Amino acid sequence: MLIEITKHNQHERLRFFEKTNRPRYHIDEYNRVMGKMSGSVVINVKRPIYQLDDLNEAYANGDADVVVTTKRKKVAKLKWSDAKSVVPAIDWLFTNYKWSEDFFKDFVAGFTVAVLNIPQGMAYAMLGNVEPTVGLYMAILPVIVYSLLGTSKHVSMGSFSVVCLMSGKVVNTYANGNFNLHHDGHAEPTTTTTAIYSPIEVATAVTLMVGLIQILMYVFRLGVVCTILSETLVSGFTAGAGVHVVTSQMKELLGIQIGRHSGMFQVVLTFSEIVNHICNVNLATVLVSCTTISLLLSYNLYLKAIINKRSIIPIPIELITIVIGTTMFQFTTFSKDYNIKLIGEIDRGLPDFKPPPVNLLMNVISESVIIAIVAYSVTMSMALLFSEKLKYSIDTNQELLAQGIGNVFGSFFSCLPFSASLSRSATQYSVGGKTQMASIVSAGLLVAVVLWIGHLFQPLPRCVLASITIVALKDILLQVRDVVHVWRTSKTDAIIWITTYATVVLVEIDVGLLAGVVVSLFFVFSRGIGTGVSVLGRIPDTDLYVDAKRYQRAIEVPGVRIVHYSGSLNVTNRHVFKEKVYKVLARYDGELAPITISINNGKETVVKTRCVIFDLSGMHYVDTSGLSVFAQVVDKLNAAGLTVHVAALSGTIYECLQSPGFGSLHFFPSVHDAVEYCKAQDNSCCS
Repeated sequence: MLIEITKHNQHERLRFFEKTNRPRYHIDEYNRVMGKMSGSVVINVKRPIYQLDDLNEAYANGDADVVVTTKRKKVAKLKWSDAKSVVPAIDWLFTNYKWSEDFFKDFVAGFTVAVLNIPQGMAYAMLGNVEPTVGLYMAILPVIVYSLLGTSKHVSMGSFSVVCLMSGKVVNTYANGNFNLHHDGHAEPTTTTTAIYSPIEVATAVTLMVGLIQILMYVFRLGVVCTILSETLVSGFTAGAGVHVVTSQMKELLGIQIGRHSGMFQVVLTFSEIVNHICNVNLATVLVSCTTISLLLSYNLYLKAIINKRSIIPIPIELITIVIGTTMFQFTTFSKDYNIKLIGEIDRGLPDFKPPPVNLLMNVISESVIIAIVAYSVTMSMALLFSEKLKYSIDTNQELLAQGIGNVFGSFFSCLPFSASLSRSATQYSVGGKTQMASIVSAGLLVAVVLWIGHLFQPLPRCVLASITIVALKDILLQVRDVVHVWRTSKTDAIIWITTYATVVLVEIDVGLLAGVVVSLFFVFSRGIGTGVSVLGRIPDTDLYVDAKRYQRAIEVPGVRIVHYSGSLNVTNRHVFKEKVYKVLARYDGELAPITISINNGKETVVKTRCVIFDLSGMHYVDTSGLSVFAQVVDKLNAAGLTVHVAALSGTIYECLQSPGFGSLHFFPSVHDAVEYCKAQDNSCCS
């Protein structure tokens, strides 16, 4: 390395020109340290040694003075692009849709999804303790609204088991006079006024409140909430909620009457009661349930992959199952002979316009917040999966608006809160769906089903729909196997998964979600408190400075101790920062006068440190408490006779350190600038 020292008169301070010749390193070269470098590109640098003040003065753009204008801005007119951002369908449907290329594929995908929606919608509506046709209503109007306002091209919206189950618990709590209502709208155990609401009225009140909450989240730009619910947390949550779904369907599968349980250990209590009533099991219902489950599992495990290779459209095995079940019980007397419970009367036609009961809104607000977040997070997880795979963007806040308005409209037409379905979304993509036109086609076909076909399913046994629900949950239930892989990859994520799953199963769904969020935030917070302090050494004959412990052939610059810090510096970790810094800056006798060891030709040279350089390239935030502690550290080092410099800090941190308490510091754009400055200032430290 060649160093030329000259005088720079303009700034009346020494500035040093350096010329560095070294190969360009890849991280593998770091790990091999000084391996063979034949064929590597050589980097040649010749520039002054900069302090940040010089760099800012020479290369900063614009004047230093900030010009403040009081000129009032004109109110921006609404542009066509703004309308397209609020209603994305204006862009993809009315402007850029390729009818000749995409419509046939979207029609096939829409037809396939509509066929899947019939059995799934009816089955999931049972989880919500409402009429089976409500599941079909959910796949019409709310889905059309989402298709026009949403930004995902491939998610299939409508009924989803976990969301319907959570809504069904609220319906069970407030429907049919299960609670008393104050005249001011608050539910209390000791009142004189008893409110009688039907299940669908409670369901629509929940849907309206969920929609309003999602719209409010959109107004405050809270689309980032999906980042709080990590994939690990969502996996544990949905797997645990799947256990609740299975538990709720056991009475239908076995044909027995059992009480409803809520609160802690409700799953355990339900299965305990099932065991106590095992003698009352309807064997005919069990036979129908086992036959249905066996048929669906056999197809999914052994025939589905083979048939899908030879067929453009997947075989709708669930629809075939309910058609067979409906036909069999329509023309036989099995249900009467063996007391098998059927779906019963189904209304024909589209739902009437009916506002939800406003008096219920404040009573269901706490449950609605959880449902709104869960529905949004499940939808976003699917939307992001497709967008990353197919290289298009998703607007997280626009998704809130689309779902919120869809739920608000749906609440006036007998709908439960809607969300993306994992299985239907995967099917819509696999059969070639290109845009949300597939969802519009699906909604149109389901209108015909509701008008002319839906009432034909009245003779269908309820246990058949329960069996369809159980089989559809197979993949969600088997997510429990993922915990082994998660544990091997990250113990922290495994703890989050286990905590969420166990709390959902043993306590309650919403409590489990809250527990998972709390544990996740705890680990994020604890990692924020943690600090990384290390001593850097120099790769010989280069300007590269690396962790001296990790790279054993890197050596410290004689007389210079380089301290790298990574993390934020705030009120929570300021004392930890100070302790770790003092630890790496202390001699063996405990004094703040560390030594540096230089290795030349195999010989060690021990030199007392004269200069300390803080590499703050990894510091991304500092508050006033952190600044105070850093100032204390600098003062103590100066008192011990050590010169302190700061290098590689970001512009934000540099501005924070521009205070009188740091007047003795020099700031450099890189560690190498600071090292060369120290060496030139004190010839006794030169190598």
